[in-house]
Amino acid sequence: MLSIIVPTYQEAGGIATCLTALNAQAGPFEVFVVDGGSKDGTLDTVRDATVNYPLAWGVAPQRGRSAQMNWGAAQTGGEVLLFLHADSCLPVGGLALLQETMRGDWVGGRFDVQLDDPTWPYPWMGRLINWRSRLARRCTGDMGIFVRRSVFTDLGGFPDQPLMEDLEFSARLYRLGTMAHLALPLQTSARRWQKSGILKTFWLMQTLRVAYALGTPPATLQRWYRDVR
Repeated sequence: MLSIIVPTYQEAGGIATCLTALNAQAGPFEVFVVDGGSKDGTLDTVRDATVNYPLAWGVAPQRGRSAQMNWGAAQTGGEVLLFLHADSCLPVGGLALLQETMRGDWVGGRFDVQLDDPTWPYPWMGRLINWRSRLARRCTGDMGIFVRRSVFTDLGGFPDQPLMEDLEFSARLYRLGTMAHLALPLQTSARRWQKSGILKTFWLMQTLRVAYALGTPPATLQRWYRDVR
């Protein structure tokens, strides 16, 4: 069994698309939407979703992507966990490929990513993100990180920090064993790039990565992120 954990906060506008796309996936799998206290009707949208797979939802005791994903994972029973962002859609055949891959000797993995805006330079940016992930041996949450539950438990889940939890978790995974890179691309929203601008967003994210690598506390990085964004 595969468990898909979808953390949400104010995602009423996109969560239905994410959940509906999963109707085309091969089972068996379950989905748990773990909300951070949305006020925009996110969970109402989840309740109204028409799906052909087991779907459950709940509000995490603590808001924050790391805390929500850890709590959500604890509510599910799958041997493999996939953490999927609410503004992302798996490609047709994605779960079948994931489950076939995890029959091998992998601790976990991630999908390649494709931004949902086909105009230049977004396709090129998607390829750049995938290349950077392979080179740096790190992956971000919008790439659909998946992991064996036993490994997730051994690592203590995602680290309790407000930012960079995905990079830190993936770094620990890479140190523990071999990670799979699935070339079938997961489609994710380009809204962050479109809202703040490509150059500004690229500069901000690279600055945060370098600062984190140099030891800047995640709480400080979160303040920078809020101030610049």
